[in-house]
This record gives sequence, structure tokens and C-alpha cells, in this order.
Amino acid sequence: MSRLTKRALFIGASAMQSGLDAAVTIAARTPGLLSQGFSPTAESARESQRMIQEKVDAVYEGAAAAQFAWASFLLKASFGGIRDASDFSLGMAGVAEAAMRPARRKVRANAKRLTGMPKIG
Repeated sequence: MSRLTKRALFIGASAMQSGLDAAVTIAARTPGLLSQGFSPTAESARESQRMIQEKVDAVYEGAAAAQFAWASFLLKASFGGIRDASDFSLGMAGVAEAAMRPARRKVRANAKRLTGMPKIG
């Protein structure tokens, strides 16, 4: 199995796990968010604020990680480290993976925190 195939499978599996974690997180947060319209509590307000702040943080962290990965890729390319299309594809996958990593980490942490879910895999 090629390195590119392994990377693509890893990215696909990570995306699938993030989707499952997001569904769990949404299911855990929905009752609290719905209750805000009827009788808001300090806890539900804190959770709403935390939810928004985590998304903003993940965007900034992902952008910074993608910039670093892009700079690393360009540095590698400038010194002849990109020899063929597979190397180029691996570099681009690395940039995409770096950009997604903070969001995946946060959605996983939320699912665990909100449900006490054990780590799978």
C-alpha cells in the first residue's frame, strides 16, 4: 500500500470519527440549547459561550497549523524534496490534515466531556 493511500485512508477514517463525535456532541447539547428559550440557566449560557469559543479557537489553530505545514512544504520543495506527483499530493494532504487536526481534537474532546464516552481505537 502506498504512502498516499495510507494517508487518504487515515484522513477518511479521521473524518468519519469526527462526524460520529459531532453527532454525539450535538445530541448531548441539544436539550440544553433548547431549554435556553424557555428558562435559561447559567450552565446552559456557559455551554453556549464555550461552544462558540471552541469553534473560533479551532479555526485559528487550524489556520496557523495549515500555514506552518504549507511553509514546511514549500521549504521541502525548494530543496528538491518534491520529486513526483505523489510527493506533491502527500504534501497537500499534510496541509489539509494540519488544518483539520484542531477541529477533530476539539470535537472528540467535547464528545468525551459531554457524555463520558470512552476512547475508541
